[in-house]
Amino acid sequence: MKIGLVSLFSILFVFSLISSVILPAAYGEVASLKVNNTFYKGGDKIYFSGTTATDDPKYYLVIFGPNGKFILLTSGTVDPTHTFQVMVDTGSQDNQPKFSLKGIYNATAFIAQQSTGKTVDFVFSPDGSPMIPSPPTSLISTSYSSTEIDLNWSTPTMNGGSSITGYKIERNDGNGFNVIQNTQAIAYPDTGLTPGKQYSYRVSAINSAGTSNSSNVAYATTMSAPTQNNPQSSPVTTTQTQTTNETQAIYEEIQKRIENAKRSQQLSNPKSNVVSLNENMGVGDLVGNASSSNTGITEHKASSFDFNNLMYPFIALAGAGLIMAVIYTKKNKLWFIPKITSTSKTDLSTSEFVEKDNDLIEEDYSLMILKNRLAKGEITIEEFNRLKDALKEP
Repeated sequence: MKIGLVSLFSILFVFSLISSVILPAAYGEVASLKVNNTFYKGGDKIYFSGTTATDDPKYYLVIFGPNGKFILLTSGTVDPTHTFQVMVDTGSQDNQPKFSLKGIYNATAFIAQQSTGKTVDFVFSPDGSPMIPSPPTSLISTSYSSTEIDLNWSTPTMNGGSSITGYKIERNDGNGFNVIQNTQAIAYPDTGLTPGKQYSYRVSAINSAGTSNSSNVAYATTMSAPTQNNPQSSPVTTTQTQTTNETQAIYEEIQKRIENAKRSQQLSNPKSNVVSLNENMGVGDLVGNASSSNTGITEHKASSFDFNNLMYPFIALAGAGLIMAVIYTKKNKLWFIPKITSTSKTDLSTSEFVEKDNDLIEEDYSLMILKNRLAKGEITIEEFNRLKDALKEP
């Protein structure tokens, strides 16, 4: 009995020494640690393997259960390549009672008297039934626009012994978390949001055993609403502006000339609505026009339109020369009118009438040419009046 107590105290002393001295240094020069699976059932063998960064030949592996209590401590030798491997049989007589709880276990590999080490988790189920998976990791939320936030995350490190069938996405818009979507993907675009507002998200994994705990919470704020710009008219180039100004100036000049022609027409013949000014008309044509109707005058003008346009420069010169010739002749009294030698009262009257009539026709014809040039804008009203007065002088 005393030996048993001594042995028990010795074991407790050694474990206490390991716990107080070695375990705090349990995270020593171990570079890596992994298991050959993430889910085990009762009777399975668990293989741990890892690497070290020191030449120490001894390593230790300690395992804790789902409730955080110590399960077992084992050790081994590191080979020359700085690798190690250890196996734990959960179905052995010694270990079976230790692995009785269903849940997540963790194991830590370390080297004595070192301050760091490596830890790995695994799921153990005595009856082999699946467990809920571990939560998704690394959830990130990114503002994509004023109405959309994009979510991305990583799969759980442990699926609980059953395949992940989906993910539950929750959103908090200020009124608590609410489920907004279930998806099988590891990304989701959340749309239809309010511009310039903050949202928070969390994601849970789902398998045949149930839904995991939620992931980390991620925050994002949507962008501000885009500004509505008033439609702008296309800029007008300098060339376009100049062309428009020139067109306007031409139009105004045409309108001005039309108004001047109307005023000249009213001044020259206020009682008539139709004026026929044709510089190639002869004296006989003048007499014919004087006795014809307005319609006939209009038709005569229309029929000679093309010819007048074509011969206008020559007619204008001829008309100007004719006017000057008439004025010069009247000034110098060189006008020749055949005298009728008759002493009768009737013959004298006829001779005077013919002379006066010829003067009237010549004066009217010259005046008509002046009116035509005035209507065309070739002379001003002042010039017209001056030449007209010159024609009237004896």
